[in-house]
Amino acid sequence: MDAFLLVIFIIVGIAGLIFKVEAGAFVGLSLAPWQIIKLDLGEKISLYAIIFSTIIGSIYLISISRWLLFLLFLLVEAYNYWGYKKRYSK
Repeated sequence: MDAFLLVIFIIVGIAGLIFKVEAGAFVGLSLAPWQIIKLDLGEKISLYAIIFSTIIGSIYLISISRWLLFLLFLLVEAYNYWGYKKRYSK
């Protein structure tokens, strides 16, 4: 189920970026890294997914001046990073 949700969130995120739907970009880019962490695809892949989605989502939300969504997006990405640290702390 996690792999299916990962594919759905990636599609929703890319579609949100292409069609300029901020809700789709927000949801897709926020939740895709969490699914990668849950699938346990690897420590580096999970961290790169968090960094990549944070950069892409931040650029997009800043460029359309959606400041509240940008702050909420950073909060969700911080939660993703917390989940990453919890999963891979040794």
